[in-house]
Order: sequence, then structure tokens, then C-alpha cells
Amino acid sequence: MQLPDRVPGLKWITILWALYAVIWALLESGLWPTILLAVLSGIVILGHLANRVLCGRKMALGIWLLSAAVLGALLGLGSALLTVGLMAVKTGLHAHGPEFSALEINWVIQQIPFWTLAGLLAGLGLGLLLKAVSAKID
Repeated sequence: MQLPDRVPGLKWITILWALYAVIWALLESGLWPTILLAVLSGIVILGHLANRVLCGRKMALGIWLLSAAVLGALLGLGSALLTVGLMAVKTGLHAHGPEFSALEINWVIQQIPFWTLAGLLAGLGLGLLLKAVSAKID
């Protein structure tokens, strides 16, 4: 499978992520806006990593699917860890006491294996979908 020279739309996703991050930092927010920022952060980080490491290469189908699955698993794992980190940052930004309850923090930590598995499966599925689309184009 021949990968494109760069991740399409990454510049716009990065700009939208930056705007959302500023809004998130300024406003009071709850758990779900924080999860959204963590997922967007993971997408931007992994998108830039893929740009540097994967883009422009020709890969065998097995290596492509493995790469997509690993990137998906990293997104799931990273999103959970980034969510916990952002919860700590948000509490520090707004010095009026904890913004998140211990129950919310524990819930996110308990989700780590599930989010990692979901990311792995989503990455594998997206890898298969992109392979099918590229086969129709060729």
C-alpha cells in the first residue's frame, strides 16, 4: 500500500485543536469536554508522528494494518492518560478547588484497557477501510 506524502487535513485539525484548547482552558468544563480535548490532542500528536514516520512509504498490507492498529491502540491509551493529565492541569488553572471528583478520575483510569482495545480495533478497521478505498482508486 502506497501512503500519501502527508496526512490529509492535518494542518486544519491542528488549528481546530489549538482553538478548542484555548476555549477549554478559559471556560469551566466538565469531564466530556476534557475527554474531547485529550482525544483531539492524541489525534494531532499521532498525525504529526505519522507524517514524519509513515507518510510517503510503500508498505505491505500486513505492516500497514499492524501500524494502523498500533496507532489506534496508542490513541486509546494516550487519550485516557491525557485525560487524567488534563484533569490535573484544569484543576491547577482554576484555583477554586478540584474541578473533577475522585469518582470521575477513577472512572477514567478504569477505562484505560477498554479505550486501548477500542483504539486498536478502530485503527485496524480504519486501516482496512483505507486499504479498500485505495484499491478502488488504483
